[in-house]
Amino acid sequence: MERSRHGAVVFWLITGCVMIACMVVIGGITRLTGSGLSITEWDPILGALPPMNAAEWEEAFAKYKRIPEYTLVNPDMDLAGFKDIFFWEYLHRNWGRLMGLVFLIPFVVFLRTKRISGWLLRRCWAILLGGALVAALGWFMVASGLSDRPDVSHVRLAIHLCAAFVVFSLVLWTVFDLLEERRAFGATLTGPGLWSRLLLVLLAVQVVWGAFTAGLDAGKIYNSWPLMNGQFLPENVRAFGDLWTDLADHRDGVQFIHRNLAWLVAGATLVFALRYRREAALEYRWSWLAAMVIVQFILGVYTVLGQVPLGLGVAHQLGALVLLGLLLSVIHRTGRLLPNEG
Repeated sequence: MERSRHGAVVFWLITGCVMIACMVVIGGITRLTGSGLSITEWDPILGALPPMNAAEWEEAFAKYKRIPEYTLVNPDMDLAGFKDIFFWEYLHRNWGRLMGLVFLIPFVVFLRTKRISGWLLRRCWAILLGGALVAALGWFMVASGLSDRPDVSHVRLAIHLCAAFVVFSLVLWTVFDLLEERRAFGATLTGPGLWSRLLLVLLAVQVVWGAFTAGLDAGKIYNSWPLMNGQFLPENVRAFGDLWTDLADHRDGVQFIHRNLAWLVAGATLVFALRYRREAALEYRWSWLAAMVIVQFILGVYTVLGQVPLGLGVAHQLGALVLLGLLLSVIHRTGRLLPNEG
């Protein structure tokens, strides 16, 4: 049985899922506290050490003073304030280093002891390479805010976040494969198999616009609900007359898409859960999925009403990951069974 054969591997992968979730939380705090550009260089080895004395702190602060975020946003920041924002970016990067070790070292052990082979070995390689890509995309994101602009590109932020969500999905899907019968992602285009996959597409689009919202600080405007300052479609949403600029590159339009997609995601998920609640494959999963989408919707509303307070903003970002995990468990149960190999 897969569960008994791969108990240690399952524990390792679940640990990875938890660490990715923690990284999402730390990343959210880093973003909301404006800490992401406090470390202006990437050194995979020596960068794991913080400044060790007053001279090194002054050197790190001097490097920060050269970027647009300091000159345009934080010109009055002192060394104490810099240390505050440095902490979260330092923690974010070192949590990533720790995750790399947690994924890599057991992988080598399992490989040498022949605990992983066949499809599982290929999957683990994909997870490791995916994690390395997420790290590289993190620097790709940070680099966008070091020269010509006082913040990172919201598009690069979305790419980085979505890549992390994809790796989380791959790890979690592997856990499902090991704990239950291995299944293909594809399903017959009927019933819960089809509709759960359409929900995944819808949720993915919402995650992208959520990242756009975070990257542009779009949640800090139109802090009313359900209308945007008394209007369904404020005039500023169409300010540029270009579809991409208005809806994906402009704060007003980005919030308009994100808040209205929320209605669609929540409504479609609840209809799905209620319609297929008696399906044997879904068991209790339909109720958890319905409950989580309601919680996530409420978190989103209160995050906007509160102009993105730290706690609610982070909880809303984590809620998206939890909702994704619950939807993946439904999708897995509706997938096509695969023969065991390796």
